[in-house]
Amino acid sequence: MSVVMIAVVLALCLALVLAVVRADPPERSQPLQISTSEWLPYISPDLPNNGPVAEMLTEILGRAGYTPVFTFSTWPLAERDVTNGASIGMAPVIVSASRDSFALYTEPLLDFRYTLIGKKGELLDSVADRTDLDGLRIARVEGYQYWDELDDSGATFSDHPSSLAAFTAVMNDEADLVAEGAIAGRAVLEGPSFPDDATAYAEVSPSSSLTSSTQGLHLLLKDSSEGQRLKREIDAALADFQRTEDYQRLLDSLTPGPPQVTLSAAQGGAVELMDDSGAPVGATPSGTSASVLEWPDGTPTAQTLVPVKILDGPLAGKLLAVRLDDLEISDA
Repeated sequence: MSVVMIAVVLALCLALVLAVVRADPPERSQPLQISTSEWLPYISPDLPNNGPVAEMLTEILGRAGYTPVFTFSTWPLAERDVTNGASIGMAPVIVSASRDSFALYTEPLLDFRYTLIGKKGELLDSVADRTDLDGLRIARVEGYQYWDELDDSGATFSDHPSSLAAFTAVMNDEADLVAEGAIAGRAVLEGPSFPDDATAYAEVSPSSSLTSSTQGLHLLLKDSSEGQRLKREIDAALADFQRTEDYQRLLDSLTPGPPQVTLSAAQGGAVELMDDSGAPVGATPSGTSASVLEWPDGTPTAQTLVPVKILDGPLAGKLLAVRLDDLEISDA
């Protein structure tokens, strides 16, 4: 074979290879927009990797060949984005009859328990014995979907823009109870933004179908041929992911938000705790996490008392005071 013919054959082979590559490029992960709203400790733009639920969805969708793009707004706007096609889905949500006309749901990402939370006292203690909630004022969050027994309980409901606003309404005696997830409610009460003592609040106990409901949290998809196809792919990926250690790690991470300071005794040993008048009330081990409620003005000394909220350990949620010398900034 002549040199010219060999060159022609090689050129044809190269052209054929290039044509095949252009016609069948390597597969790439497809972006999918997921609408959501901040819901501590599940999902938030302020949490690492947008929070445990966002991490779950990123892993699950990645296994199915997609990359989620999370857009944060309010729950009503998230639902609108799905219905008008701006987003492929919204998460995390419970199954709701009010969305039946347009929604499909994946299998549950995780279990979730709704409950009623209020100030400790006679009113809270009496709720468990009731057969209805007539006369009670219950604060709810705009865009949440609740359980049927609560909706039909006879209570008077008020809607608030966030869980923090709902709990603040109870603190200010503008509502009697908050309807919220058990984990999410505890995250708000023990978090640095809530200006009251978390230990003054509790769930209604013992619980009943009137005061509590355990459900799954899902990715909601629009009911369409595309949504049905995505549901099949995502459910298969979810089943695989739920068998991994990473899935269990994310479930275990669903605890209240990160600490702002660490209590560490300057002289060693335990950290002495005081009430707001400076009287000793006990001690906590060095390493306890807390958030500073108000930094001292002027020129404080090592002995200046700083009001804090304890974030972990047996005193979690307590409003106390410690010496400035016993604080270490761990999360500025």
